[in-house]
Amino acid sequence: MGLSSALVEQVDGVFADMDVPQHPGAALLVIDHGERLYSKGYGLADLETQRPITADSSFYLASISKQFTAMAIMMLAEQGKLSFEDRLLAYFPQFPSWGAEITLRHMLHHTSGLPSYGLFIEPPDIIGVTNEVVLERVMELPGPDFPVGSQYTYTNTGYTLLATIAAIVSGQSFAEFLKAEVFDPLGMKHTLVFDASRPARHKLVQGYLEEEGQFRPWDYPLLTAGDGGLFSTLDDLFLWDQALNTERLVPKAALEQAFTSGTTNDSTPIDYGFGWYTNRFPGHRHVAHGGSLGAHNSFIIRFLDIQRTIIVLTNLGPIEPVYRPPGRRGPGPRARQVAEILFSD
Repeated sequence: MGLSSALVEQVDGVFADMDVPQHPGAALLVIDHGERLYSKGYGLADLETQRPITADSSFYLASISKQFTAMAIMMLAEQGKLSFEDRLLAYFPQFPSWGAEITLRHMLHHTSGLPSYGLFIEPPDIIGVTNEVVLERVMELPGPDFPVGSQYTYTNTGYTLLATIAAIVSGQSFAEFLKAEVFDPLGMKHTLVFDASRPARHKLVQGYLEEEGQFRPWDYPLLTAGDGGLFSTLDDLFLWDQALNTERLVPKAALEQAFTSGTTNDSTPIDYGFGWYTNRFPGHRHVAHGGSLGAHNSFIIRFLDIQRTIIVLTNLGPIEPVYRPPGRRGPGPRARQVAEILFSD
């Protein structure tokens, strides 16, 4: 099943400002019940070479990576190698005593109280920072930002520690674990974790920052993994989405935990599961997540009850958290516009 010409025109109109000569752009994928409904690249992957954006162009996923980290932890839990209730000190015995109450579940739900490492490792020191450095620096802190489990605050630190724990438990690097247990089994040939080994990236999209009407190249500067670190393509993310409709990686009951809001100690919902936001799109239950760093901005939204997914990957920044003209629309607002066009019934 394809889209009518009228719907194609409306969807393409969402990206019309990017689909012009000498302009960075976006990749769009719409999935309906496990099948590609619409896929298109807008603008250029590289202005210098005039290379267009395609379905196998490799984008930095930023925080969309968190759903893969959560999957790694869920898979290890299903294998009986760890528990969501395991304490942080079980894996890092040298950690200060203030971390004694922090569990893997707290880190998955962002209720750990750990501050995001961008707050205590600032530029230029953050360039080239690894998970090992994040662990060393967080252990130097005097304590958490709030009592463990008492509130929700989104933090990258917990997910870097989760990736490190996955490596400890599996006896492999985090990159090796995901490749062996997720990417290769699903056929995701061009998805990888970019860590200190600096692997080659397939058809890498050049990022750009717009400054005073000019596009300046921007290159990804980090070596951390778990909170971010993944590069992927629309083709590979299609395979990932298909897997999430099956039990290929974990049983359905386990996956449902990822799509269910966690709570604080007083049972207040936080609208975040395991690597996914769980708030609702009007009329349809969904999970979603964005990713944003510098010139790389992305968004995925999965409508669970109607089995439809929209993915938008872009190579242009900066964007505003909330779009207000004349600010630049991020991939989240664009994905929601596409959803309104196609799935508003």
